[in-house]
Amino acid sequence: MLNVMKHNSLKSVPITENPMNNHSDFETNATCANKLIEKGNWVEAYPYLKTAVKMDPNYAQGYNHLGIYYTRNKKYTEAIDNFKKALQVDFTLLEAHYNLASVYMLRKEYNAALSHFKEVVIAKPDDYETYCLMGLCCSYQDTIIDAESFFYESLRLKPDYIPSAINLSKLLIKNNDCATAKNTLLYVLKNNTSTPEVHYLLGIIYKIQKKYLKAMKHLRETLLIDKNNADAYNLLGECCIELDMDKQAETFFVMAAKLDISHLNAMHNLGKLYFNQKKYHDAICFMEKCIETYEVNHSINSILSETMHADEIAPLYNLLGHCYKITENPVRARAVWNKSLAILPEQQNIKDAMAELPQPSYKRNRVSLVIN
Repeated sequence: MLNVMKHNSLKSVPITENPMNNHSDFETNATCANKLIEKGNWVEAYPYLKTAVKMDPNYAQGYNHLGIYYTRNKKYTEAIDNFKKALQVDFTLLEAHYNLASVYMLRKEYNAALSHFKEVVIAKPDDYETYCLMGLCCSYQDTIIDAESFFYESLRLKPDYIPSAINLSKLLIKNNDCATAKNTLLYVLKNNTSTPEVHYLLGIIYKIQKKYLKAMKHLRETLLIDKNNADAYNLLGECCIELDMDKQAETFFVMAAKLDISHLNAMHNLGKLYFNQKKYHDAICFMEKCIETYEVNHSINSILSETMHADEIAPLYNLLGHCYKITENPVRARAVWNKSLAILPEQQNIKDAMAELPQPSYKRNRVSLVIN
């Protein structure tokens, strides 16, 4: 089966003549196209495919291959049109169902994708990979019960299939079923110890369960495989805080922030660490630099949008404001708190903190004139 997401090769068709010298018959064009596709030469195969389907409008595999060609070139409308033509000719052509579903997934049309993935698993009930993709479609639509069912079916067919185990575990963690998620991941880990995301999720689970040393073990394993995982560094720092290992925590938070300048949790964690240590000037220096970098890389409209983690940048402004208040810089405290309130206006605690600040001099020295 040749399709846009799997990479099994087609069987070659015997060539009885030189196709490059003869474009006149369907068999020659189809054979030449298949030969080129076997070699990965989709651009060269394209004109032969076009000629073949023109000569025989019932050439379903030709339309399927044209759909793949258009998908590879990100011409998804043309791809969908050709996959549909293939299915109009031969509705049992599983490759076309799978490929059409895959393109619908790319376009985030998940219901349409599910209907064609369903045709695949009806014909091939042991296709654990397709069940996993169906689970992903449901996850993206927040139909969690259906998503879990598809992931469970995928794992029933292949218990150590890593993508299904990872995606199912993420759903289970969100639903506070850490025990089932942990068992699922540990089973996968028996056969494959080099998957960073499995170790990372186990780190999250053990941290939730307050088993911080076990969490750190798996997070370190994550970083041995994926040294650029800023989230793992940040979680390691959070575990260190719980174990009163402030110095180590500082190192991990700094690493997370260096790897990802938009990692607001790491920035906030480090700023909070300095604040708790009463290193207010260190906290101010670090957070000002991080916020400046963040604001340079995002327009104010982006910062205020939901997609740019408004609920995460606001706590950073709030903490910075408290640092300025303690270091007797009410002007700067007011300025950063105003930024926070512009993002999340319903923060009564910040409004109360601002009310406690000394009034600006221009308001303190105002003279009222009373006219009788």
